[in-house]
Amino acid sequence: MNLDSRAEMAALDPSGMREHLEQFPDQLRAAAVTGRETPVSVSATGVRSVAVVGMGGSAIGGEMAAGYLADGLRVPLEVVRDYRLPGHVDSDTLVYVSSYSGNTEETLSCYEEARERGARIVVSTTGGEVGRIAQECGHDRVPVPTGYPPRAALGFGLVPLLFVLARLGLAPNPSKDVDDAVAVCEDGVARLGLDVPSADNEAKEIAAWFHGHAPVIYGSAPATSVVANRWCGQLSENSKVVAHRNELPEMNHNEIVGWSGPPSLGGGARVVFLRDSDDHSRVVRRADFTRDAIARTGAEVRDVASAGSTRLARLLSLVQVGDFVSYYLAALGGVDPTPVVPIDELKAELARF
Repeated sequence: MNLDSRAEMAALDPSGMREHLEQFPDQLRAAAVTGRETPVSVSATGVRSVAVVGMGGSAIGGEMAAGYLADGLRVPLEVVRDYRLPGHVDSDTLVYVSSYSGNTEETLSCYEEARERGARIVVSTTGGEVGRIAQECGHDRVPVPTGYPPRAALGFGLVPLLFVLARLGLAPNPSKDVDDAVAVCEDGVARLGLDVPSADNEAKEIAAWFHGHAPVIYGSAPATSVVANRWCGQLSENSKVVAHRNELPEMNHNEIVGWSGPPSLGGGARVVFLRDSDDHSRVVRRADFTRDAIARTGAEVRDVASAGSTRLARLLSLVQVGDFVSYYLAALGGVDPTPVVPIDELKAELARF
């Protein structure tokens, strides 16, 4: 497979995943307009916590928001990927229901619980059952455009949520940070897009490096650990490979020991450390030590650094590298990045009961 051949790449990408990746800056702009202009009537008075409910690509926006706003939120925010809400969710909780299709069964279950508990609800969806219930109950709805795989609609899952939180007085106004993120991601497309040859393209280089090996992604709490999770999800869904992730400093208290076995055990791994200028100085030292320790096992290790002046831009710059890596790795594996057949098969099986 020639990653520099438009014809070969297009043949493996009939649904146009490349276009979604290269149009991501435009998606961020459109999502900001949605976030600013969508009516929000729910009251923030007395809100003590926020729960973002979603699964898969519909949940990653909430996780990114939590990482970005780790030191800027005025109340706790958690992401719920389950059929049940935590026990503390009540009438003083803002529940942000995120389901791209509007038919995700775990999310619908939590939505029902949130209504029963009298939570303050905002929904983000293209429609489906979630949209129907929101209309019936009069809940605020953040519209999401159709035509995307959920994982390719990250901008619509993240940016309007940031604006909703800001408009309710729960977080700072993200406008300037979103503008910075758009500019950084435009530069990212110019560096990582299909027309950039492999010799000058970081994402193509990493994809070739990963090909035939086990990807391991390490980030650091509270922000780049979320990006590591995104990388793994994209490698699974787009590239059809299993990847592992963990975060520093936590993995230094357990998983690092797993790398101390026979050197041959690490030989099949390709390990990426996601680096950010805002990493705690002690985490930087831990990452340097851990990187060297892993390299001694025979695993190959490399850093991927963020770009941008704001945390949001830096996180999305790392997301963007991982998204393009997963696209090029899919091509090297000879697979279409868009279909997620096992997920579709599981949904069909669950629908029988």
